[in-house]
Amino acid sequence: MTRHARFLTIFGFLAFAAVAGSALTVSMAQIDSSGLLLRQEVSAYVSVTDDHGDPVNDLPQQAFSIAESADGRHYTNLSLLGFEPKAGANEGVSFLLMIDNSGSMYDAPDATPTADQAKMKITHAKAAVRAFLSSITNPKDKVGLVVFNTRYHLLARPTTDRERIGFLLDQITKPASDEAYTELYAGLRTGPEEFAGISGRKAIIVLSDGENFPYFAHSGKPNPEYGTRIFTYAESTRANQEEGVTVYGINFGVGEIMDKNLRAVAQDTGGKTFEAARGEDLGGVYAAIHRRVADEYLVRYRATTTPAEKKYVQVSVVDQGSQSVASRFYFSSVVFGLPFHDLSAILVIPFVIAFSLLWLLTFVKLERKPGPANLEVLQTRVGYPVTRVLPLSTSKTVIGGSTSADLTIAGAPQVKQEHATILFDPKDKSYTVVGSGEITVNNQPVKTRKLEAGDVIDVGGATIVFDDSKEKKQDKKE
Repeated sequence: MTRHARFLTIFGFLAFAAVAGSALTVSMAQIDSSGLLLRQEVSAYVSVTDDHGDPVNDLPQQAFSIAESADGRHYTNLSLLGFEPKAGANEGVSFLLMIDNSGSMYDAPDATPTADQAKMKITHAKAAVRAFLSSITNPKDKVGLVVFNTRYHLLARPTTDRERIGFLLDQITKPASDEAYTELYAGLRTGPEEFAGISGRKAIIVLSDGENFPYFAHSGKPNPEYGTRIFTYAESTRANQEEGVTVYGINFGVGEIMDKNLRAVAQDTGGKTFEAARGEDLGGVYAAIHRRVADEYLVRYRATTTPAEKKYVQVSVVDQGSQSVASRFYFSSVVFGLPFHDLSAILVIPFVIAFSLLWLLTFVKLERKPGPANLEVLQTRVGYPVTRVLPLSTSKTVIGGSTSADLTIAGAPQVKQEHATILFDPKDKSYTVVGSGEITVNNQPVKTRKLEAGDVIDVGGATIVFDDSKEKKQDKKE
């Protein structure tokens, strides 16, 4: 081979390597269809990464093309209405951090039992979340917190108050043996409900050290929250798809087996799963997810008008000769599969009638049936209420600092784990508060007292009002 031929061969190899090295991986992370009803617009969040999994930035709009289909086979190419690089970094992201708080999380990352709290997986998880909170600089970003085991415990819906999330991490404690199971699918089924009313980019990051381990299936006893119901991963997937939430999964621990279906849930919602063998790896995983979401591209387009329960979207990205295509579906919410401006006069008539009836109802005074009594937290001098309003729908309601309490006052050291209990007497349909810690009712120290509508209860600095609408209605009749 001549020197010239060798040069061309080497040059060709290097050119091929350069093209191969620039291969793209494209995924459709989230589809926001909230603009369908009024504007017939859809927003797609697109993740573009290189061979190393790092986000590819600075791609021009011309690199993207998009198409939509009603059956997943026949696609119509569409023009882009809008394009925004680094959409998450600019517009903010709402995260819900879900942490496995089952019994095995109190072992070391190598799965050996330990009494050293510093070595426990849960301690490493808390440290990684704190690092994640510290790394967030966008004031528009929101973070919520959930722990799950036998039960689902909401500590906070997505909020910009990241200091509050830090306080709530300290409230996570080791569960009792009956609470130490892993209802992973139930948690992922409930989690997207915390995004109700929140628009824009939404993501769940779920950390677990094992597989779905339902209480009823393995104990033979009804779950205290779900009874004999056993959730499936398909239910989890559907719930997140309907809410437009992306799931990112983290499998934590040396040799721990990731739930066989968690990868499918993540993939089908536009997300990804990660492995973290050691505690030191966790911080990097959370940072990688944050960077991946923040660097996504947002593309807006006008949807097709073909009637369908689902619409399939396909995005293609071309850069320096490398092309990658990704597709997924969203649930269409347009009326009869058509935008408003395409509705005929006949189809508009039912809407006119409906709005007319709604207008008439505003002038009719309807007597609302009284609901159950409830507790409403007005303020807390120290700490945070996890729930502001709690219906008293059971015979026993616990108020305290524990995450297992029915009404949790987090971040308040003076509040005992079970500080006060409200008991319902079905005979006279009355409620009585019993204090195991110091409480006052209407500024009077008490140990036990039957409650009346409007009573103000102080539990360790939390001001709580007892409201019994049934009692108020009876008083009005008398």
